[in-house]
Amino acid sequence: MHSLHRIHRDIKSDNILLGKGGCTIKIADFGFALQLTKERDKSDTKLGTPYWMAPELILGKKYNEKVDIWSLGVVMIEMMEGNPPYIELPTLQAL
Repeated sequence: MHSLHRIHRDIKSDNILLGKGGCTIKIADFGFALQLTKERDKSDTKLGTPYWMAPELILGKKYNEKVDIWSLGVVMIEMMEGNPPYIELPTLQAL
């Protein structure tokens, strides 16, 4: 996906599908996905699910595919601890 310069922008546990036995992994829900181009190699649109959003996305700064890597890191924390960081806080306070 990233090699094609596409950003998912909503990587979270709900959008990661596991096949039978857990050997097949697929990413779902490309509703917020963005195709980057040579003319538009970054974006500043605020989209995603708050607890999984990268700081630059939250702050409205220019971002690229790396925001998906941040979100995947949050998914890994969620896998180890049962919840993403700051889930006990109201959304705006967590942001």
